[in-house]
Amino acid sequence: MANWFLASCLLVTFVIAHGSIVPRGYRLDLHPYPGDGVFKGKVRIDIINTGNKSVDSITLDVHSTLNVVDREVKVTRVANLDSSEEDDVSMEETSLTVTKLEKRKDTHKFQITTKQSLKKDITYQVEILFDGTLGSDTSSPFYQSTYSNSKHSQQKKWYVAMNLMKGGGAHFVFPCFEKPNLKTWIELSVAHKGDFHVLTTMPLIDTTNVTSEGVWVRDHFSRSPPMSVNSLAMFQSDFKHPPMNDNNGAKVGVWGKEDILRSLNTAQKMLPAVLVNLELYLSRPYPLPELNLVALPGYTDDKPIDAWGLQMFREVDLSKKRDDFWVAHLLAKYTSLQWTDHLTTPLFPTSLTLALSKFLADKVAWQLEKPVFNSYVSDMYGMYLEYDKPGFREIKSQMEALNATKIQFVLEMLEHIFGPYSFRQTIQYFMSSKEYHAYSETDFWNKLSDGAYHAGVLKRNETPVSIEQIVRPWLQADRLPVVTFRRNYVNTTVQVMQEPFVLNDDEDDVSLPAKNTANYLWWIPNIVVSQSNLTVQVKNITWLKPIASQEVEMKQYNFSNSEFVLFNPGSLGPFIVNYDLKNWELIAQYPKRFPVKIRQQLLHDSLTLALSGRLCYVYAFNVSKLIEQEPEPAVWKTYFGLATRLRAKFQGTPVAPKYDLYLKKMLKSVNAALEQPERTESSWKSNFRAENKRLLCETGHATCLTEAREVQSRTNTSNPDEDKLFLENYLCILLGYGTLDEWEFGLHRIMYYPKNKSQTERLFIFRSLASCPKNETKFVRMLNLTLMSGDHKFSEEDMLTMLTVMSTVSLGHETMFKFMMKNFEYLSTKLEKTVWEYFIKTSFSNFRTEEGLNRAIEFYQKNKRHFISVDDIIKTALEKVKIQVDWVKKHLTPLDGWLTNALQEPWRPHEFQFRDVPSFVIG
Repeated sequence: MANWFLASCLLVTFVIAHGSIVPRGYRLDLHPYPGDGVFKGKVRIDIINTGNKSVDSITLDVHSTLNVVDREVKVTRVANLDSSEEDDVSMEETSLTVTKLEKRKDTHKFQITTKQSLKKDITYQVEILFDGTLGSDTSSPFYQSTYSNSKHSQQKKWYVAMNLMKGGGAHFVFPCFEKPNLKTWIELSVAHKGDFHVLTTMPLIDTTNVTSEGVWVRDHFSRSPPMSVNSLAMFQSDFKHPPMNDNNGAKVGVWGKEDILRSLNTAQKMLPAVLVNLELYLSRPYPLPELNLVALPGYTDDKPIDAWGLQMFREVDLSKKRDDFWVAHLLAKYTSLQWTDHLTTPLFPTSLTLALSKFLADKVAWQLEKPVFNSYVSDMYGMYLEYDKPGFREIKSQMEALNATKIQFVLEMLEHIFGPYSFRQTIQYFMSSKEYHAYSETDFWNKLSDGAYHAGVLKRNETPVSIEQIVRPWLQADRLPVVTFRRNYVNTTVQVMQEPFVLNDDEDDVSLPAKNTANYLWWIPNIVVSQSNLTVQVKNITWLKPIASQEVEMKQYNFSNSEFVLFNPGSLGPFIVNYDLKNWELIAQYPKRFPVKIRQQLLHDSLTLALSGRLCYVYAFNVSKLIEQEPEPAVWKTYFGLATRLRAKFQGTPVAPKYDLYLKKMLKSVNAALEQPERTESSWKSNFRAENKRLLCETGHATCLTEAREVQSRTNTSNPDEDKLFLENYLCILLGYGTLDEWEFGLHRIMYYPKNKSQTERLFIFRSLASCPKNETKFVRMLNLTLMSGDHKFSEEDMLTMLTVMSTVSLGHETMFKFMMKNFEYLSTKLEKTVWEYFIKTSFSNFRTEEGLNRAIEFYQKNKRHFISVDDIIKTALEKVKIQVDWVKKHLTPLDGWLTNALQEPWRPHEFQFRDVPSFVIG
């Protein structure tokens, strides 16, 4: 810690500030008035002119909503005892004359002009009084709120919190120099009522009375190391913490309302171990004397308020009972930001910071607790679907999360290329070079390049020449690649082709514009194993150049034509792999069991390739037969998502009921293996059971409805957790297989849904009402209520949502078409134009059999004169149906035969038992 002040002095030589004026320290006094909604304060900023010329103005960042008391603005030359100047003035403080104050509301700048010039390398102090308004919600940089300390108490208590990091909020609270690279020390004091206390970046060193009776006191906190002003936070409350264990490192505390203290014990006990493991990985001690986490009532963002030494989480994240790995991962993910966002700070907002925190969280959490499911694997497989969702670029927070996850994939890939030890050393090298400074993304990749040359990962005068060159295509493309590995069985070469993965296949809507992804190409790590040796190499891994197709010599791997080969085994890099059909056959015929990660990869890649039109379904199902005897929950976890997508893909075709029967046989074995739930079982096992049960119930398992009714009977809708569990896992079963009265139960919740409750929940229930039923009566009831009723309970948006989800269900679409034929005159004249046109589109466009197509054409031809206004819509819909019917004949007819044979085979239920810790973790 002695290096803090040396670093502070050195910082001024590395920054380009507002002109040549840079800060050397802040003394900040704050006085919030919770309940009154205002705050006052005073800041004294030590500044220095680092330029070669004298200047006569100082420009600070001050938001237009912050009121500066102009008459109290002072600028003073600070006595310099070390000065070599002969001028006696250097030995004493001297006040400068302020001649002009200018507040620029459009740029949120505040300029102070002085009569005397500010000389080079002389320290001055700017003193400013200010006041502002406390916000009323967590989006405000400085806000007040209330809470009840107990479910049974109506008494409200105030707290005050500072949330600066969202877009840079310090200038909303006090005049400052807000650029991240302008790091310097901060001394904070906060006035508050005596029955409250304050948490901030640094520990408390003294408390003084503001009023003679001690009703108001002022807490004084120790001087911080060099930091950005947006790394500061403050929290004022009467919160408490569970008992703290003695440890030799920083003091750590998890704070919350008094009535939830017991539930904070897990986080309190886990936090010291998380910090120690981060210190070991980064080879840097935690840089502050203490770290405090707060379970913040009323905070709903899943991303905590992140500051140096103080982080504020949703209450549920720190207090809800979860398995220890989840807690360790959450704590490591965000406490790692103490190093990567505050000890060193990004110059500009970047997804790299969050990616680093997720990467470090995986390393630390795996050291402390062994997980059941590898979130890296599931996140990677989920990314392919996220990129195909319409409008994913439009939601900024979603794009940031996707980018962070993608960069994490890249870091994991690089770690394998470097080797874990060398990669860890390189991260440590980056941290040591940038502590107490700011960094850019280029700085980070350059440090990794230095480490790559040192570790022999990169070689001089060979391409690629830098890590940034490798990662740039991965970071720029909003896609992930699919690599096709086509073997030449005459010689030892392989044709390797790459293209962006797009989920669309030749069945998709002809009206959809093609996605322009042709220019996306990547550097691909050349990692290959063969049937005779599944051991993945860890040295001398080469890179395949970012070109669409290249021939690669494979002689060094020494595999025969009768053996399969695997490229990118276990998804070491974030890309899907396709093979020639012979290699897929060899994989499917392998008599032994692959390692778990390779089983996950083969399931995911083969079935995803089939779903995207790149691989015949029969070949994919031959490979996926490994799931029939699968004992590991991690592999089933991968399969569940794929099975859900396959069921949706097969809707309305002869394959759908056969696949449900095939799926039911396997899921019943899983259900039996899970046995009855135990009170002491881990949360992963109960969640896994629920996911398996949900999919099993969708295939029509007999006992599901009974269980759903039992859960509903003991569910208290006023308990959000209980209600959420019922809605997510049992509502669709009850609405689908239950009586009409039970379906009406869901409808009643929608009809009288409170306006002040989550509209996301309402949408979920509404979509379930329109998509879960298994009989025509409920679908007709839904159509009558939304389209034919005159009580205006449902909006136009509701109608469009209902038509969308109902049309994706085979029986729902059939019912829609019949309903449209029966009520054609009313619907065509009474519905809004947008709803009517969409009803026509969805009614005509979702047939997938020859019989359905013929019915649609026949009805269209008979009523053509009535369809003049929607004629183009119907013609386009029928063109889509023809494509879909042809696609079903071409792609699903062979699979229909495969499933018929599979269902005729004698079924030997596989008996196994899922453990709380599966073998792939133990071994």
